[in-house]
Amino acid sequence: MKRLEFIKKIGLAGVGLPLFSSFGLPKECLFVEDQEEREKFDFNLYEEYKKANSFYVKKNGNIVTNIQESIFIEEDFSERKIYDTEELVNEYPFYTISKRFYEDGYIEFQKKIVGDYVLIDESFYWDKQGKLTIIDENKKFGKIRIDYIMKIVEKLGYIDLRTGAGWYNLNDFSIFNYELDFFDNEYGKYWIIIDPKNERFDHKKHKFPEYEYGDPAMYISKSWFVDGETGQVYTEEEFKNRIKSQEITRTFQGKTYTEEEWKAFEQEQWEKYQAKRNHKSFWERLFG
Repeated sequence: MKRLEFIKKIGLAGVGLPLFSSFGLPKECLFVEDQEEREKFDFNLYEEYKKANSFYVKKNGNIVTNIQESIFIEEDFSERKIYDTEELVNEYPFYTISKRFYEDGYIEFQKKIVGDYVLIDESFYWDKQGKLTIIDENKKFGKIRIDYIMKIVEKLGYIDLRTGAGWYNLNDFSIFNYELDFFDNEYGKYWIIIDPKNERFDHKKHKFPEYEYGDPAMYISKSWFVDGETGQVYTEEEFKNRIKSQEITRTFQGKTYTEEEWKAFEQEQWEKYQAKRNHKSFWERLFG
């Protein structure tokens, strides 16, 4: 039974009570017809994009960098037509909006992406019947979130947070002047800030990377690692050393410690020893 039919049946519509959607219920709890009208694929924009040949600047200033029609293969190997779009949003924190549409033109998902492919804020997913699911992407982060990272990116000189200048290559909007990644694995939560073109490759200075296919890169990248909980910034070498110290283990009284945990344990035992030593009686201190 649809919402309006339900209201009419129980007699609420006739007494002027507000509809359910006005009670502040979250979108995912509403009937499909109570949600905002689902977006549909803009075929006119698609035609304008194809005429532009590489990118298209919308009236709101957003830059459409990709619109494509393709075939998506499901897990059961069935095929369906989809439409994908990507556009740069020139608003803080300077992100990409990625959307996919079903074959009938109705939207399937919308994601907000910073850097390489770090999802932030909320992602929206609709099934074919229009039921909406909202994912809070910020839950995966530790204490350090995108605002803290963007301040570091600005401090490194890659972007002006007031204007967005420096975000992307003005000659090719699909090329960003910095990349961002986020990981949550056995080494903890951490962000990576990458300068993909930090230094031009020079065979006299740099070792040839080992490639299975293709030619060596023309540029040498540089990375900074940011602890996802403390915000401490590491160079790539410093972060590798931190990982090594975590991998080195030792066992004491049946318990295994990493190098960092062992140092903390030793410090704790030393402090206990010092505290006990300072509380000895006069005769204990006199006779040792």
